[in-house]
Amino acid sequence: MIAPDPGPIARASWFPAYLALIGLLGLNIKKLGSASLKFWPIILLLGLAVASANWSLDPSLTQRRAIALSFSFMFGCYLAIRAPLVDTLRIIGWAWLTICILNFLLIFGAPHLGVHSELHVGAWRGFMTEKNHLGGEMARANLIFLALVYFDRKTPAGQNKKAWWLGLALTWMLILGSTSKTALIATLIPYLGFLFYSIAIRTPILGLLAFWGGLSLAGIGYAIISISPETVVALIGKDLTFTGRTGIWAIVIDLINQQKWTGYGYGAFWVTPDGPVAFIVNTLEWNVPTAHNGWLEVGLAIGYPGLILIICISLFALGKAAYLATGKHGPFVFLMLFQIILFSLSESILMQQNSHASSLFYFFTAYAFIARKVATDSQTPLLSAPHWALPPRTTKKRS
Repeated sequence: MIAPDPGPIARASWFPAYLALIGLLGLNIKKLGSASLKFWPIILLLGLAVASANWSLDPSLTQRRAIALSFSFMFGCYLAIRAPLVDTLRIIGWAWLTICILNFLLIFGAPHLGVHSELHVGAWRGFMTEKNHLGGEMARANLIFLALVYFDRKTPAGQNKKAWWLGLALTWMLILGSTSKTALIATLIPYLGFLFYSIAIRTPILGLLAFWGGLSLAGIGYAIISISPETVVALIGKDLTFTGRTGIWAIVIDLINQQKWTGYGYGAFWVTPDGPVAFIVNTLEWNVPTAHNGWLEVGLAIGYPGLILIICISLFALGKAAYLATGKHGPFVFLMLFQIILFSLSESILMQQNSHASSLFYFFTAYAFIARKVATDSQTPLLSAPHWALPPRTTKKRS
């Protein structure tokens, strides 16, 4: 087996969480019904994953994993509908602060467990599987803490701001300690976006300058990459093959084209040793665990229809999030989506069952689909609320 399927005990450990989620969704069934009419493309994507069991390399495995994926999707949707965005982010923030502290306790209290001692010697991993996993999770947590500092700066919950600043500091230390270059870049780019946003919203002239400044930086970056790509990738600890990823991608693209309308079934490709994965292993001479690219992973699982659909979903969500950024939401829904998409270029995180990153992707995508813009001069106390949480409209009776 290339990537063994978890045993029955490991799968059963998720059942209490699934049952709790069903209960929470039951308490919000009206909201869920209203919201599902808006994010139906995401439901269609999930439906393709479930249907792929009919042509999967391993139908029973696809059925199990598609059910687990549906719960990851439902958890993301629950986060999107349960309350105004900021309230949900605060709960996530407290959870992440606890996780950060636990990681530090393991790193310094049991370094033989929390610090790499063989491969990547000295790099922190906490209780994650390896350093890049820790760096990726902390990068996503860091952006959530930054959003909370922004949202809570002038609210009654402002007393929590010290906790959010602490979270920012801890996540930065964990990102740096992990030595993950990908996580560092995926953290810095949203900060740059937030800087441009902060400048642009002040006056139209500054907004225009920020726009042209961004275009200029992008042009300079493109020129540098074109002239000396080896130097650029060396800065992030990679080579032009991105640590062997380009070889994987080339073979995976060819295999997708061989089953372009159906794919090989959700979650089945990498765990069927006598299937097409054997060709990849024999060609590259190592046990490749994933495509190391979220988009190619979708193509392997459900073919071009699923790949086109998730691209359209992501583009629409980014566009809607950019529109929301012109109001009280600020840039964070856009930046959080953009950060996850950045990670997906080198990690298989877009449609991963029982995955925190996938649940966050569905959370912010579903929220972008259902949210309404809240004007900057609005007096509503429900900052960044979904459409059903906004104060009811009042109409004057005719005299």
